[in-house]
Amino acid sequence: MTQIYGIKLEYDVNPFQMRNLMAALPIEKQNRINRFIHTADAVSTLTADILSRLLICNKLNIKNSDIQLMTNKYGKPLLQGNHGLHFNNSHSGQWVLSALSDSSIGIDVEIISEIDIDIADHCFSEQECLDLYAQKDVTRTDYFFELWTLKESYIKAAGLGLSLPLSSFTIRIDNDAILLDTQNVFNNCYFKQYPIDSAYKVSVCSQQDRFPERVVLINFNEMYEQFIGYL
Repeated sequence: MTQIYGIKLEYDVNPFQMRNLMAALPIEKQNRINRFIHTADAVSTLTADILSRLLICNKLNIKNSDIQLMTNKYGKPLLQGNHGLHFNNSHSGQWVLSALSDSSIGIDVEIISEIDIDIADHCFSEQECLDLYAQKDVTRTDYFFELWTLKESYIKAAGLGLSLPLSSFTIRIDNDAILLDTQNVFNNCYFKQYPIDSAYKVSVCSQQDRFPERVVLINFNEMYEQFIGYL
């Protein structure tokens, strides 16, 4: 069964908690986080990593120190020694989300912002562009981010990174149905979107059509208190 958790950050994180959580990560991950110029980026990335680790620890009933992660040749993080459990996380703006499943899964959250809609011509399929430009002006940006998060969730679930062009598959939104058209090997999958915040779009792609009804929302302190029990 898929689990999806979300945290809305306030960024006024306790420095003591930050230090404790940082120490729970591998050195290379700590170094990456420390290189961020903006505190918000560091907090979001740290929270995403810890939230995924919390879900793994809780699911397998193991300590954080027992988690061994690896990446495939495309950079997708995997749980070493337990290929029956898959995870993925995403963060944008104030939101951090993590998904855990017993099949390949991808999740993407994006803040809705003003963009040059012409970017679709370079990364969407022909049919996706037709669907996008058929939208009314007032809904076109909203539709763009729905489609963008769906496509990102698919790529993340497939685990092929940038080797899988965004234009190599087509996703269509037909009322409540989300339809995939692709010749890619990764094609037996399902989608679901979650309305966590009117200013954001969230999409999940999974090889199983068993999604939770809602995202489980916790705050940073709750995550911290639960996670230190696994140290």
